[in-house]
Amino acid sequence: MQNISIGRYSDNEGIVHRGESGEIERIEKNYAGWIEGARDDGSTWIMWLDAHGNPECYWGRRDADGGVIGDPVLLAPTLPQ
Repeated sequence: MQNISIGRYSDNEGIVHRGESGEIERIEKNYAGWIEGARDDGSTWIMWLDAHGNPECYWGRRDADGGVIGDPVLLAPTLPQ
């Protein structure tokens, strides 16, 4: 394993919902942050943390631009808000 980084989204990051006037009505935070790593061979993985900080899903492969490849491994059920 080469590197592991942990990130947290700020309160104003997420899915933005705008009203008819274009003003932001609310920001939906589906994920609190992420943990990502790089293997010795250069391949990468990422795990998303739910809005409560719990590991929610893991992708074992990513493309060169950071996009995920394939379906995630679900780690925990989504907790009620």
